[in-house]
Amino acid sequence: MAAKGIFKTPSKSLERRQAGQGSCSPSIAIPASPFMRKLGYGTGVNVYLMKRSPKGMSCSPWAVKKINPKCDSSQRSTYQKRLNEEASILKNLQHPNIVGYRAFAEAEDGSMCLAMEYGGEKSLNDRIEERNTEHQGPFPAATILRVALHMARGLKYLHNDKKLLHGDIKSSNVVIKGDFESIKICDVGVSLPLDENMMVSDPKACYVGTEPWKPKEVLEEDGVITDKADIFAFGLTLWEMMTLSVPHLNLLGEDDDDASFDEEDFDEDAYYEALGTRPPLNVEELGPLYQKAIELFSLCTMEDPRKRPAAAHIVSVLEAEGCVQ
Repeated sequence: MAAKGIFKTPSKSLERRQAGQGSCSPSIAIPASPFMRKLGYGTGVNVYLMKRSPKGMSCSPWAVKKINPKCDSSQRSTYQKRLNEEASILKNLQHPNIVGYRAFAEAEDGSMCLAMEYGGEKSLNDRIEERNTEHQGPFPAATILRVALHMARGLKYLHNDKKLLHGDIKSSNVVIKGDFESIKICDVGVSLPLDENMMVSDPKACYVGTEPWKPKEVLEEDGVITDKADIFAFGLTLWEMMTLSVPHLNLLGEDDDDASFDEEDFDEDAYYEALGTRPPLNVEELGPLYQKAIELFSLCTMEDPRKRPAAAHIVSVLEAEGCVQ
């Protein structure tokens, strides 16, 4: 099928209404995957770049999330339901540190796709991997604190204003534009509602998350899950920027940087015992410039969730210090 004619772009006024209200319009057509550049992937989904400048018009591109075509029918049903839920949540969010909703539309293959704002971003995880490959060492302390402030602002909005637990904070779910000009949290598809006490009290709610970033309370059968579960994962995201590693998977020796992961050397028992705990950090190697970032990481990864700071408190402290914007 030719690529021509597959874009049907609405007028600017209609586009703005769709962006604000989350309506799904037949005037929006998502092209087939081969006509879009693949940006990345997640569990059961791929993300593509959708350019939108037909007939000489200049329209901002979108990032389009689609179900991975390799998923079987049962998997597709599960991931499609999750994508539907993410679209429903995202269309009601509007914050400079949360990726913006654009549309929920049908692709040419009949599957529903979630279109989001795109500004040339890479995930924070991509930046970490690039820095690791180039042996550049930890991110500058000021950059880590900037990421911390903007992520905390996004979490404050989710927790306080929308009463939502993100439920899967990690570097892969943070998108960065340019030289950290903008920092946005994405992937709200597994968010959980918080009650007035900042608790996940719905007995049907299931915390999904990603294993290395899970706090102790979500690993326990009767653990009480609160907004502080996001704070623990937030702390580990700062740790990622200081170590360029995945929590609890930095199993190679310090002099073995070029070695590939060997499954036979993986200590599964040690890994599962470490989950939910604070991973080690070489404070001496980082130096005094990282003191504030280290202190914040340490507070956010306290095993007792009641001892972790709330997102609003993190924002107020970092803003009061005036060292980052």
